[in-house]
Amino acid sequence: MMSEFEINLKKIKSDSKMSDSQKIKMFYDLMLARNIEPIVLRLSGYVKNKPMKIDYLLTFTPSRLIILKKNKMRKLIDPGYVAGLGPYLYYILSEKIEYSDIEIKDSFISKKEDSVEAAPAADMSDEVSIKYSDMKKIVFYYDTKTLVSNMLGTAVNENVLVIHTVKEKYEFRLATRKNGPYNKTFYWLKTCLPVKISDK
Repeated sequence: MMSEFEINLKKIKSDSKMSDSQKIKMFYDLMLARNIEPIVLRLSGYVKNKPMKIDYLLTFTPSRLIILKKNKMRKLIDPGYVAGLGPYLYYILSEKIEYSDIEIKDSFISKKEDSVEAAPAADMSDEVSIKYSDMKKIVFYYDTKTLVSNMLGTAVNENVLVIHTVKEKYEFRLATRKNGPYNKTFYWLKTCLPVKISDK
């Protein structure tokens, strides 16, 4: 027997008259009414810090961005594609998965595991949180310096995500092999997040 929550999600999913943006808005309202903070989008990025780089998991929810420094274990189990829409949102926007495929533990932020507030970009702790209301804009663009050409064509290996807040600027490099094509990532950033997204 389906729960009331599953029924509501199915209603949003099956409404062919709604656009992606409308379905996302309905989904956010449903989650807010239930006091649930769902994972909307996850990206894998790193910060250059000579002579090494620091890897981060970027988790977007309806109200904020959570920046989590990857530990050695996560690096070992994150060798390939790790980015994408959160499970609930992916379910209502795609025909590729069923409700039973959703992993609950990977679908929302636990209130017991809340993040600390935003820190200076040069002195980030293992986990920080930035509310969209504190962001001025997000810029996402190709890094043409990583352009590679071969007999199969030309491709960019990395893109750059820059988050401008009232006080700070956070810059992450996103490998395309982990985060997927630029155009798809840019589309979901613009569609899912209540903050200005630009490509320059």
